[in-house]
Amino acid sequence: MKFQKFLIINLLAFVSMNLAAQTTLQVVTKVMENTFPYKNGTEVNIEGEKAEIKVETWMRNEVKVLVELVSKNTDRKTAQNDLDQMVYSNEQVGSKLYFRNYFSTKKGGKKPTSDIKAIYTITLPADCPVYMKNNYGLSDISNLTRSLRVNSQFSKINLENVSGKIGIETRFGDIEGKNVDGNVTINSRRSDITLHDIKGTWNINSQYGVMKFFTNPSPELLTMNINAEKSDVYFFDPKPNYYGYTLTAHYGTITAPNNLKLNYLQNTSDLKKAIFSSKIGKSNISVKISFGDIIIRNP
Repeated sequence: MKFQKFLIINLLAFVSMNLAAQTTLQVVTKVMENTFPYKNGTEVNIEGEKAEIKVETWMRNEVKVLVELVSKNTDRKTAQNDLDQMVYSNEQVGSKLYFRNYFSTKKGGKKPTSDIKAIYTITLPADCPVYMKNNYGLSDISNLTRSLRVNSQFSKINLENVSGKIGIETRFGDIEGKNVDGNVTINSRRSDITLHDIKGTWNINSQYGVMKFFTNPSPELLTMNINAEKSDVYFFDPKPNYYGYTLTAHYGTITAPNNLKLNYLQNTSDLKKAIFSSKIGKSNISVKISFGDIIIRNP
């Protein structure tokens, strides 16, 4: 009996080790790096598919792009074949630099079964305008000072210390930002927005999302206009009476601290309209929402 148990235990161990060996992921990587001269007027265009894109800045008059194409599969040959279907290209046309990756199924080829992604690290001068399109990935952008446009689907967007003219179109891609300042326009659908310490002029259109703004009293937050549908809007500020408010909620609620004395122009179950004129600051926040709530709170 002891011998039989010994055989069974060793057989189970062998099977377990064999299964583990079969499920070990094989990783195939292709790395490319290019550097381009930069002069005033140069614009960088990035188009990613299943891409993690990091944009950062430096003091050099150069644009550097490092791209890693990564494929993971339990079978190394399959990982390699699938990686070969991901195409990366870069080119310069006039004052524009184009970086792009996409899938190109070969004639008679099969849809990739491997876990494939492209990892971009793009380093450029802070005043370089950037246009980015990214699907099914991640965008991480910091320290730009001039112009940023993002068109994104199923991709999270992180912004930090970004200023200038900013335009974002996102669908199924959450936005998180810190120290963002400028003329900002956001159109989002099924995306949550979380922003800290923002300044400038903001215009936001949102459908099916939760918006959270963590602010501190600042004369540099000039205006904020929000139009939202089936979304909730939260403001967290230690001095909410620093701002003026024009709030409208169709089939929703408006909640504010007791020390913020809102003047209700209309207050029914279907429609609520409230205003507040600040005697401290000149910034104004306007929110129009349908089928959602407006909540103003102290942190």
